[in-house]
Amino acid sequence: MIPIDEMVDGQGGVRPQWRHLLSVISELGHQELTGRRLQIALALSDQTGVLVPARLTGQGFPSADMRVSADALGMVCDPIPLILKGHEFAALEAGVVQRARLLEALVKDVYGERSVLKERLLPPSLVWANRGFLRGGHPDGGEKTGRFISSYAVDLVRETDGRWRVLGDRVERGNGIGLAIESRRQMARAVPEFFGGMEVRRLGSFLDRWQDSIQHAGFSNEANPSVALLTSGPSSPHWGEHVILARELACALVEAGDLTVREGDLWLKTVRGLRRVDVLLMRQDTTSIDPLELDSDGPGGVSGLLDAARSGSVKLMNDPRAGFVEAVGTAPFLPGLCRHFLGEELLLDNIETVWLGAPGASAFIEQLLFPSGGTDSLQSGRWAITSALGDDRKVHRLSVLDYSTRARLSEEINRNPWRYSAYREPLASVSPTVGDKGIVPRTVVLRLFAIHDNDGWSVLPGGIARVFGAEEPVTVEPIRVAQTIKDVWVTVDEHVSPREAPLTAHHRLTIRRAQGDLPSRAADDFFWLGRYLEQIERGARLLRVALGHISGSDPSPRERADFDVLSRQMQEIGILQQPLVPGYGLSSIVRGLSTAASADGYFARTLRKITRLVPELADRLTQDVRDYITHRANSLLDRLGQRAHPTDLGRALEQLVSISSELLVYNATLSGFAAESMVSSGGRQFLDLGRRIERASGVLLTCASILNQPDVHQRGRMEGALRLMLEVGDSVITYRSRYFSVVQPAPVLDLLLLDEDNPRGAGFQLAALRDSFSELAVESQTMPEAQRAMSLELAEFAEGIRETLAGLVDEVFHASSQDAAAAQLPPKLKEVQAAVIDLSDRIGRSYFSVLNSPRLVGIGNETALDESALTP
Repeated sequence: MIPIDEMVDGQGGVRPQWRHLLSVISELGHQELTGRRLQIALALSDQTGVLVPARLTGQGFPSADMRVSADALGMVCDPIPLILKGHEFAALEAGVVQRARLLEALVKDVYGERSVLKERLLPPSLVWANRGFLRGGHPDGGEKTGRFISSYAVDLVRETDGRWRVLGDRVERGNGIGLAIESRRQMARAVPEFFGGMEVRRLGSFLDRWQDSIQHAGFSNEANPSVALLTSGPSSPHWGEHVILARELACALVEAGDLTVREGDLWLKTVRGLRRVDVLLMRQDTTSIDPLELDSDGPGGVSGLLDAARSGSVKLMNDPRAGFVEAVGTAPFLPGLCRHFLGEELLLDNIETVWLGAPGASAFIEQLLFPSGGTDSLQSGRWAITSALGDDRKVHRLSVLDYSTRARLSEEINRNPWRYSAYREPLASVSPTVGDKGIVPRTVVLRLFAIHDNDGWSVLPGGIARVFGAEEPVTVEPIRVAQTIKDVWVTVDEHVSPREAPLTAHHRLTIRRAQGDLPSRAADDFFWLGRYLEQIERGARLLRVALGHISGSDPSPRERADFDVLSRQMQEIGILQQPLVPGYGLSSIVRGLSTAASADGYFARTLRKITRLVPELADRLTQDVRDYITHRANSLLDRLGQRAHPTDLGRALEQLVSISSELLVYNATLSGFAAESMVSSGGRQFLDLGRRIERASGVLLTCASILNQPDVHQRGRMEGALRLMLEVGDSVITYRSRYFSVVQPAPVLDLLLLDEDNPRGAGFQLAALRDSFSELAVESQTMPEAQRAMSLELAEFAEGIRETLAGLVDEVFHASSQDAAAAQLPPKLKEVQAAVIDLSDRIGRSYFSVLNSPRLVGIGNETALDESALTP
């Protein structure tokens, strides 16, 4: 057995809490645990919307016995937890609560009376030059904004003497609570054997108390306060964490572009106008949250946000001004500050840290960098130097520096010693971890979390442990994103009474039914998801109809004409690069169609667009929908990458028929998920708008293309064209049920262009668009009049398009020769189709105007840009 610090006590015996786990680990074996680890990683990916390369097996799912690297999986939760005894956690809990109280008192004093600066308990240079100290506005000591620190995280290491010491305090962005909650859920499902013989404290009540405290913070503004979580977006390494938190805390997940400050209040831009935000959970880098007051190259911020917070109109949690306490330079002064503010001795010490700006530190610096006499009394190889102010995340590990590098570093430090701190690198304990070849010891750093509610501070009875690589050093700087984590268990100890805070009584909530908080950016994503799905539908249907018109090497003139029309249509929408000519032979046609179903063809490109939208909508799609979109899309992409041998025409045709059918089923299944899993307003409404726009446009282009044939007005050709229109429009059965076998232009055009009962026709789509816009106008009583008028205008525009089509159908019906009248329709139908695209642009200008970047549009052209996305 490998001796592992967290598993054994000081006498070399196995800690009691590990005995049950060791027996289970032995029974399961390394291969099974590797499979369980993979299962947890995939489940975390599904919950967060962070995509994992799922095409690791032929079915789109990795098998349990596959060797998959951590890099391929993204976030990995090791199935072997880190276990803390109840009494051990109670001691840590007391220390965490004390530090949270201390840091709150320190921040309040620095922005208020500043007694610690006056009495030199904290050097002013560690405050004024600190990147986390915000000078904007008159210091109010928290009188208007309330608490500075509402949630707190701390990183700890257990050193060789068995004591836990603090590596760093995290108040600016203490990420990990959501990940801890979700990891526990997935652990219970993946390794239930571990829970069988142990009583582990639950985590759920902690989130309930946090949600209560957030709601309470906003009650001063509203009886039913609006809460949002500010994230830097899907590009953030903590995006998955933000998705989980927004879901668990029942708040809107927003980016800076979704927010605006008007007349001192913070508002969320929604599809129904502006909605006030009362509480904003900060998960974006503080230095970039307000471009009016802060200068940063990071993600865009919200102009005027800090001024709105100082006025008290919005509560920021945590207050961004608290960030300066994270700097390494404050650590040596915390024991004295604890005595000053709390009258107590510090319960949790930091790792050994020295501020190099202290009097007499020059000799220490010299001895640290250049040990004399051949004896390294300071063990300089175990020391590291970093910024004391948090403005530079670089860590200089002395053990890897040569003499010349140390000399340059010495010059930098001697110029401004107050800007640097030195700390002794901790010899952190190790914990058993599932490795590639067995159970291996790995260094762990424990992160605990605390929140403040009406009854004081509460500590999560668990947390996450960051697992370090075999040669990876432990540093004081916050981890940007962990590759491997562990769930942290706190066992139930009958001799220790857990500190439980009662839940706050809820205020009476105002009834809400409309989803008026749908951010414009999310509405835009749903809209384009609908359009992309309909593009898949239309392309697959065209491909299937075209395959049905392939009849060997000697097609009839009618078959040639039909296939030529279908080929031109497929070229227009990007399925084919150039039209296919039936006379070239069956093999050339099959090869041409196969390019559309290749790994880089039309369908693969559109599927990738769909999967790229999933992370951005992870907080608004159910797990079933997310799972199906990603996993099934990955399976389809895998199928599209499998090409039959070029000489095996039968196999190639079979593959094309199968792929077209699978794509249609994929689309239909997602339509069913949307109908059964999403309320009619909000995201589903804009998903439906996108589909209606795309389908109406497709029907009009199909009719125009099929009617645009030489001599189509001739009776024989017109009948063939009309039958092809019905086939492509999936309306053959409906037409036959009404008119039997007689095919005439007016009835066909009425069914495809005007009939509001035919879900495959343009009339149905336009009526649905009209009704949806009308609902948007009347659904919310709080919608601004301008927004309501805009929705009504769109409804009138959609109805105007439908009336234009009614006029065209009426002209054909009353014409002396319906065939001749129908043959004149193509340019008019293309004008109507252009009006539908104009309606799409108007939707973008009306509801999605917060976009900062153009979106790719055009089902065949990867480089075309949607100009409406550029509208300010």
